[in-house]
This record gives sequence, C-alpha cells and structure tokens, in this order.
Amino acid sequence: MPGYDTSELVCLRCRDERTRCFLNAVSGRPYARCVKIRRLAKEGTMTESTNEFETDDIIEEPAVVAPHTIDRRGFLRGVGATALLGSLAALGGCAPAAQKEPANAEAVAEPLSVDGTEDCDIVIVGAGGSGLAAAVEASEAGARVICVEREAAAGGGEAGVEGIFAVGSRMQEQEGVTNLSTGALIRRELEAAQQRVNGPRYVDMVHNSGENVNWLLDHGVTFMSVDADNGTEKVFHRFEDDKGAVGYVPHMLKAAEDAGVDFRYNTLAKQIVMTDGKATGVIVIDEGGKSIQINASSVIVATGGFAEDFEMVSKNDINTEDAVYVGMPGHDATAHNMLIAAGAKDYTQNTAYLMALAVRGLPGYFEGGKFSFLIGVAAPYSIWINENAERFVNENFSQVNAMLMTVPTWPNKKTHILMDQAMLDIYMNGEQSAVDQLNDGLASGEVLKADTVEALAQAMGVDATALADTVERYNSYCAAKDDADYGKEAEFLMDFGTAPYYGFHVTPDVQVAIGSIQTDRNFNAITDAGDSIEGLYVVGVEGAMLWSNIYTINIAGGANANNVNSGRMAAKHALSRL
Repeated sequence: MPGYDTSELVCLRCRDERTRCFLNAVSGRPYARCVKIRRLAKEGTMTESTNEFETDDIIEEPAVVAPHTIDRRGFLRGVGATALLGSLAALGGCAPAAQKEPANAEAVAEPLSVDGTEDCDIVIVGAGGSGLAAAVEASEAGARVICVEREAAAGGGEAGVEGIFAVGSRMQEQEGVTNLSTGALIRRELEAAQQRVNGPRYVDMVHNSGENVNWLLDHGVTFMSVDADNGTEKVFHRFEDDKGAVGYVPHMLKAAEDAGVDFRYNTLAKQIVMTDGKATGVIVIDEGGKSIQINASSVIVATGGFAEDFEMVSKNDINTEDAVYVGMPGHDATAHNMLIAAGAKDYTQNTAYLMALAVRGLPGYFEGGKFSFLIGVAAPYSIWINENAERFVNENFSQVNAMLMTVPTWPNKKTHILMDQAMLDIYMNGEQSAVDQLNDGLASGEVLKADTVEALAQAMGVDATALADTVERYNSYCAAKDDADYGKEAEFLMDFGTAPYYGFHVTPDVQVAIGSIQTDRNFNAITDAGDSIEGLYVVGVEGAMLWSNIYTINIAGGANANNVNSGRMAAKHALSRL
C-alpha cells in the first residue's frame, strides 16, 4: 500500500508495539484489530502514526485477535494466582492466519445455479477439530471424502485448544488413574446445567472418550501430560506445547491426507442440496469464484458456530451494541442459515457463549490487559450497576464459573463496575502496566473518575440520587456484614467510601457461540417436527447440545471431547449409508 509502513503501525488499543496490527495474509493489507483504529480509518486520520493511508485499505471487519495470541484456556482461567476460579475447561482457540471475505449468508430456499459438479461419498464442511476427526474416520474406512474449508488452512478453533477430556485412556492407565466414576462426572455436569441438556449425548461422549483419545494417540497426536487442569480429577489430556496447533492439527491433517481426503481451501459452502427430504450434496464457491455442486451420500457440517454475527447473538437478549468479536474469523451465520434453509431445527434459543467483560479500548487479556476478563472475576469487592444505577448481582458470582461473568449484564443497556480508591489499590496490586492502562482508560472516557459519588454519577450518565442511594444501601450491608439484597459473602463486602471513585464501563468480548442446530444421537440434524434429516450431520460446536445458555465447564476439555466424538460418530453413521 503506497505510503503505508505497517511496521510502524502500533495498535491504539494498547499503544504497545507488541500488539501492533497484523496483516491479512491474503490481501497483504493492514487488518483492523481494534475499534479505535477502525474509527480513525473511517475518518482518514491516524493520531499515533505519521504514515498516510487510504481509508479503503483498511479491512472493515469486527476486531479480532492475532492468531498467536488466542488461548482459550487462558481466557477461562485468567485469574491465575487469585484462585477465584474452579474447574475451567478449554473450548477451542485460534484461527488460521488467512481470512476469507464472505459476508453472512441469507437463508436460501431456491437452488443456486452451478458452474460444475463433482461426486464423492462424503463431503465435510469445515476442517477444524471435529471436521478433521470426521475426515480421518471416514477416509480410513475407504470413503471418498472431500473436505471444504473457507479459510486458507486447516485447524480452525482446534489450533488454540490445549487438550481434551477422557476417562479410560492409555495415558491414564499408565499413571494409575483407573478409579474415576463416569456417572459422577456426568451427573455433576447435568446438575450444573439444571438438567436442561442432552443426557444421552453426555453418556456417549464420556463413555467414548477413552477410546477416542487412544485413537488420537494411534494417529500420532502428541500430548505432554494427563492432569486435572483446574479441576480435581486427572481427566485433561494436554496437547504438546499446550496447543492443538502443535499436538493435534498437523497430525490429524497428515492422517487425513494420507488416507486420501481431498481438501479444498478458501472454499465457502453456500447451500445444502436436498433431494426428497435427504441431503445429497452441497453447493460451494471455490477459490476461483466458481459455484460447484459436490454430490455426496452424506454431508457433515463442522463449521464452529456463529459468534461473529451479532444479529444472531442479540437474539439471546444480549446487548451487543458495544460488544467486540475476539474469536476466529469465518464464524458468522453462513453455515447456520444454510442449515436452517435445509430444514434443520434452530437451537439458538439455548446457545451458550464463551464471553468475558472488558473495558473497551484497553489491552485484551492476551495482551496483558488488566481490565479485560480479570475485572469480571478478580474484584469481588466491587459494585456492579446497570444504567439505572441499580445493583443487579452479588459481585463474586463468577467465582463459581467464569463463563457466568457476562450473563447478568446481558439485558443491561450499560454496565459499570465501581471501585473506590481502596478497592482499586487492591485490584491494581502496584502493577505499573495496570496504572498505564488505567490512565489510558481515563483518557478515552471508558473509565470515569470523580471525587464524589454525585460527580461520578454525572460522568457515567446515571441518576445521581439513585447512585447515592445504591451506595448508601450497599455500605449499610457492609457495616452489617450481611448483603440483604444479593447475599454476597461478608468477606467481600467492602465499604465504598475512599475517594476518588472510579466507574469502569464494561462490555462483552465475544469469542464462541456453542450450539446452533438441533441434532439426534447420531448427530443428524433434525427438523422442527423432530425427524432426522437423512444424510445431514452437524458436529462440533455447531451441533453441540451439551450446554444450554451457560457453558458449565465442569468437565475439563469437554468441548473438545465433543468435537472429536461428534466428528467420529457422524462419520461412522454416514459410512453405514454407503
């Protein structure tokens, strides 16, 4: 790009060279990874760089995190030494470096025109963790498999997953871990979900998990250890280097290629081909822009959810006005809409999310941010208020499950976390980087500071009388050591009275949507009437029915266990139809 030296571009999200914007590997243009840069690009100004640029050169996409920075287990267990979190589990992580452009697809009922046709036994849409498992299972059994992937490389979310759950693996046997109760594990998960999830699906995943990990070992997948992660039972099988990009993806990709899987990258699936109520193929747009119909006995969709599509996310009564997508590229609603158009039943009323609260414009958690994720779990003495200056939750609630962090804020038009100077001193812990971030937040207006409660209310745009009443009521509970409204434990009740006072405007960082389409026990998509759609399978995150609105994360590595199990089970059932 003329006159634009990307090596000098520092991300204004944190003004730190180690978090400078990265280049889109396909176009070579600077990728807008933070809201402020995108806004400045629109205005045609750049306050932190002398480089001139054309606004059209900035790729207008939701903010994302550079692939090497995403680590979802770190996202979940970010409290670290504060010991506020219990058993946290990985879900999946980063993305291939390249991103394809396609916008969200509209659900289409009429057949698309095609430029050509091809035939195979099984076509798989998506080459992430579940797609690769399905591809290996099917191809090694002799099926002719085509796997289409909208990104430029295989791996998807699996690249950032640190490991996988299992009971009964060879690794556990070698360490003498042989007395785990599968029933107790399943019961714990079902109870945490208030019995609103699919019990038989948990039975299948847990009881198949040991054999699934042994199968991965037989295919060269490399692990460092089996441990308890943040839980109590040694069920977490940790990939080499703590990354699926190292331990899982290259080995499973090689196994699939060795078995003859035909991978088509930069290829977007647009429509399921339906014949007499059965899935008989998929229409894709290939790398060259041609529309190709791939005919197959079965279609397995492994596309990883729709978290990038905030219109979809907002259907769960989540206020996305100030939210930012921080997940992997290519996770819009294209696949979901394609499946709905094919007659599949919507599961989005039960979608669970991997989200965290953050102060917009400050460094993210993976960039050493003090006010992303941590602010939602590591300041239980703070006061959380909505746009009406009302408390709405006991502020230490996320100790039970960090993925509850954003849930009480979903209906709010605006959420602020309040701390007085004494609270903030505890939270900052003397860290200079945190002080620098705080000052940046104050400068941006996302963090407010005032010497009186009334002045803080005015700065935050809430009613001063209401805020004063809320603070007075809260302080009375602190004095009584009894939170009569929300039951916050006395050890976290800290008087709000040491000026100056701070208000942190927090909004959701959205990473993953878990559960999109309803499926049967074989991972066939089902219709609104509950009938299985023959030949159409939905696996991995897209077809997960193990979580309902809340990602309960009691089984360490459970989501990845579902990825592998669903991919294999769907492939086996598809093979039975050949």
